[in-house]
Amino acid sequence: MQKNFRKPDSQSIRSNHAWIAATKFEPVEQHIVLQEILTIVRRDSRKRIQHGGKPIKVVFDLDGTVFDVKPRTLRILKEFAFTSQAQEISKEICDWALGLRAYQLCYTLEESAQMNNIPEHIRRKDFMKAAFEFWKTRFFSHEYVMMDHPVAGAVEYAHAVVNAGGEAVYLTGRDWPGMGKGTRSLLEHWGFPVASHEAELIMKPNAGMDDAEFKDTALRDLRVHSEAVAFFDNEPSNFHVFEKNFPNAFMVFFHSNCSHREAKPVKKIYQVNDFLW
Repeated sequence: MQKNFRKPDSQSIRSNHAWIAATKFEPVEQHIVLQEILTIVRRDSRKRIQHGGKPIKVVFDLDGTVFDVKPRTLRILKEFAFTSQAQEISKEICDWALGLRAYQLCYTLEESAQMNNIPEHIRRKDFMKAAFEFWKTRFFSHEYVMMDHPVAGAVEYAHAVVNAGGEAVYLTGRDWPGMGKGTRSLLEHWGFPVASHEAELIMKPNAGMDDAEFKDTALRDLRVHSEAVAFFDNEPSNFHVFEKNFPNAFMVFFHSNCSHREAKPVKKIYQVNDFLW
């Protein structure tokens, strides 16, 4: 059965969103965008040393931006495929899941099934509904977060920000009670800057808080004590919040996987696919 499923291109599947199609991204090559941000960090940090002022910061989202979370979802999906519940629903889909590779996954399990041409008549929706229940009790946990991999160039670029005189801010929708310990260990494991004078990790106080609402609140606090010169995020719905709080900062959309939440347009935005510069 598995051989009949369509195999996507070797490159990871990237989300389609009406906002992406409607947005006129600045026609600037990725390496120039990344270099220009470092130049601004360096310039503004020197000014701060000479004349005083707020610390210069670059803000990074984690899931789908700095980290590829598909390996985490893949691990959970394969674990589910080994359960008797999954086998009873559809052995064919279990076989597909066990042979799956991370790049074939989309934002949701159902989207992944659709994109990989899994037919409905083998109980696809029943399988994915049960798989989601299994997934959601594991995905947002200290243990499984360690499956994440940094995207190309992310570690080096975060260090480049610090070396230029700035600080890296990891502003994430992950919640501290459920994922704080694992997230900090993950950053340390992959060699991201984490020392207090180099970086700041800002997480939700609880899992139930809306992501955009949380980031809006966090940014209001951030702008009192710092000057953010750039934002990297994969969620279209977050950019109007960034623009509202720091209208002069670089807005950089990281094109990976994203939700289908409604998103407002912003005045000026760039696009990158990784952190290689």
